[in-house]
Amino acid sequence: MKTLILAAGKGTRLRPLTAYVPKPMLPLQGKPLLEWVLLPLIAAGMRDFVLAVSYLAEQIVNYFGDGARWGVTISYSRGPEPAGKAGEIWRARELLHSGDDPFLLVPGDTIAHLDYRELLDFHRSHGGPVTVAFSRRYRLEVGTAELDEKNRVTRFREKANLDQPVSTGAYVLDERILSQIEALQPEGREVDLPAEVFPRLLAQGTPIYGYVGDYSWWDVGRMNDYEKLTGLSPAQAGEILGGGGRDGHLQSL
Repeated sequence: MKTLILAAGKGTRLRPLTAYVPKPMLPLQGKPLLEWVLLPLIAAGMRDFVLAVSYLAEQIVNYFGDGARWGVTISYSRGPEPAGKAGEIWRARELLHSGDDPFLLVPGDTIAHLDYRELLDFHRSHGGPVTVAFSRRYRLEVGTAELDEKNRVTRFREKANLDQPVSTGAYVLDERILSQIEALQPEGREVDLPAEVFPRLLAQGTPIYGYVGDYSWWDVGRMNDYEKLTGLSPAQAGEILGGGGRDGHLQSL
C-alpha cells in the first residue's frame, strides 16, 4: 500500500520562515516537521511513500532521499507549482498505482495521533472509494453564545470543544477517484479534493465514509501553531511528537 504525503505548498502563512525553507522542512524539536509526520506512518507499517513536492523541493529531496535511512522507499511527484489535494493525486497517479490496493493521503504539516491501521481496516470493511478521517477533538479559538428570542445571552462558552467531527486532512482512497479528478480537467490548475471532487461524488450518490476517532492532532499551518510546538518542554514534546499526547488540539496548549 502506498502513502502520498502532501509537501508541495508554499507555506505563505508562515512567512518569513518559509521564504527560504519549505514548510515541511521547518525545524521542530531537532527534526524537520515532515519527519515527525513520517515516523508514525512508518510505525503503523507503511513502507512505500510518494512525496508531492514543488516549492523549494530540492531541500526535501536532499534530506529524505530514497528513504533508505528509515528503511522505507520514497518516490517524488514534482511539479512547477502546487496543484491542490486532488491535483497532486492526479500528478502522482502513475506512482500511486498498485493494483486494487487503496492509498493513504496525509498532509505534510499535520501531526496526528491517528490509528492508521484502524483507519485502513475501516476503509476496507466499508468498500467505498473514499474514507475521510475525522477527530472529535477541536477546540474553537473564539467564544460562542446561546441567545433567546430577545437576543439576550443565556449561555456563554469560552473556546469550547466543537460538538461535531472535524476533518484532520487524512484520507484513504482507491483509484476510482482518478476518473472524478480527470473530469475536472486538472492539468495546469489547482483542484481541491473536499471542495470540488467530493461534491461530485455525493451528487452521483457515491458514498463517502467517515472514520471518527477520539485522537489529538496538531495542524502546523500558522505562525502561532508552529511557535507553540517549538516552545514545548521536552516532556510535552515527547508526549505530542512521540504519539502519546492526550491534550487535544494544539490550541489547547
